Formats: sequence, C-alpha cells, structure tokens
Amino acid sequence: MEVRLRLIGAGGHGILLAGNIIGTAATVYSSKNATMVIAYSPAQRGGWSRADVVVSDEPIDFPIFDHPDVLVATTQETYDLEIGNVRSGGLIVYEEDTVKPAVRGDVTQLGVPAFRTAIKVGFRISANMVLLGFLTELLKLLPHDAVKLAIKARVKRRIDVNLQAYEEGVRLARGVRL
Repeated sequence: MEVRLRLIGAGGHGILLAGNIIGTAATVYSSKNATMVIAYSPAQRGGWSRADVVVSDEPIDFPIFDHPDVLVATTQETYDLEIGNVRSGGLIVYEEDTVKPAVRGDVTQLGVPAFRTAIKVGFRISANMVLLGFLTELLKLLPHDAVKLAIKARVKRRIDVNLQAYEEGVRLARGVRL
C-alpha cells in the first residue's frame, strides 16, 4: 500500500516537522519506506510551507506527485490552493477554526480543532502534533508507538506536551469513520 500525503500551512505551523516525523516513524521505527519533498512560498514573511510525504510498503520509485491521497491544511489560503488537487476519493483534513471548507462531493473532508486543542494542552505550537495524532489514528498507516518514538527523536522541546497533544489528536479521531 502507498499513501501520498500533502501537509501544507503557514510557516511556523510545524508542517515540515510533522512530515519529518511521519517519515522517521515509517523508515526508522516501522518497516515501511518513505520520502519527503518540501516546498515554500516565495514570500519572505507570512508564506506557506509544504511537505509532500509518500509512505509505502514497497520501494518508492518517484517522490513527486500532483494529486495527494490525503491533504492536511492549516490555513484558508493553503486549503484553497490545494483542494482541487486532491484525488477523487481522497481525504482532506483541515484546521476547523481557520478554514471554511468548500463543497467537493468526491472527497471526505474532516475539520479538526487543532489550534484550540493545542492551547488547552498548554502549547499552541503543538497543533501539528494534534493533527499528527488525528491522522495516525484515522489512517492506521503507522503504529502509534512508532510515531511517538519519532516525536521523541525529532522534537527539540516540551516533548511531554507534544506527546499529550498527539494523544489528544488520537482521541479526536476515535469514533470518526471514513
């Protein structure tokens, strides 16, 4: 099985870190293959960053794609930029307090209160960990233990709070059915 994920949001939302954690969990702590290609907007301030991650049971021939299976967007601008690229039958996960979703009947769209949840945990910039927990629980692509080990390996500060934010994301995904 191969899954193409596109994570995109404002610079500072931890998009690249989240992509790096997915790749680390896949390749170091699971028996999967992964690639990540990053991109940035040309703006010096207030721009977006993007992580395109491919996770596969087989070797990955080519890491670049146009039509992700899964899109995660944390801002309206990045959501609007990418909604048309998600493959039919795909999944869009968006930050529900910052994105007003458009109607698109051929994909599943789920809002997650990532920033609000991270603030409750006590560390707003751990919203990316909330989204990571949500995705991990929903997709069942990687084991939770592998992702937690990758968080411990890649996160530089407040690891305990980031792990708590991850668990809150898992909790938010429980009961959601695709």
